[in-house]
Amino acid sequence: QHLPQRMLAHQTPLLAMKQWQKSHPELFKKQVRNRPGLDR
Repeated sequence: QHLPQRMLAHQTPLLAMKQWQKSHPELFKKQVRNRPGLDR
């Protein structure tokens, strides 16, 4: 989240993904969440 985000309208990647999920729910199988833990 420390990268330049001009292409995301100066939003964090997580917020951009949440908005994309709201506008295109058919593209996502899982809910976008910000949970700390292991990447699997």
